[in-house]
Amino acid sequence: MKRVFTVSVVLIVSLFLALPSMAARELKIGIIDTQKVLREAKAAKSANDTLQRDLDAKRATLATKGKEVQRLDEEVKKATGTDKQEKSNELAQLVKEYKRLDSDLGEELKKKQLELQQKLITEIRQVVKTVADKDGYTLILEKGSVVQNNDSFDITDKVIKQYDSQKK
Repeated sequence: MKRVFTVSVVLIVSLFLALPSMAARELKIGIIDTQKVLREAKAAKSANDTLQRDLDAKRATLATKGKEVQRLDEEVKKATGTDKQEKSNELAQLVKEYKRLDSDLGEELKKKQLELQQKLITEIRQVVKTVADKDGYTLILEKGSVVQNNDSFDITDKVIKQYDSQKK
């Protein structure tokens, strides 16, 4: 009886000691650098380029308005009497429009960048899930939240390649 108890205890202890090592063998970890994907993936670059072209056109409009303000400012400096007062009022109105346009452009830029980034991150997460499922990863971590890692865990290039192939 004592021998059966001893053998049972040894088997149970062995089983508990073996479980963590079996579980560790099944754990496959990957690290992703989302910022790198946002910088290097063709789809992300294309989306950012489109946003940049749109904003460049609006900046050109703002620059034109700025030149108009400068031109009118020069006219105010040269004008005299009632003409100077009229041009000063016109300049004040133009400066007000310029500042509003500048402020609107800044807000629009922030809003569009945030929307684009959220859209891209949602797409990237789907790609990460696809890569994780396909390659059997059980845990994917963001590189920014990992203090130290081996480059063999990095799946960023796989994600970029998969993302680019999905966006063709």
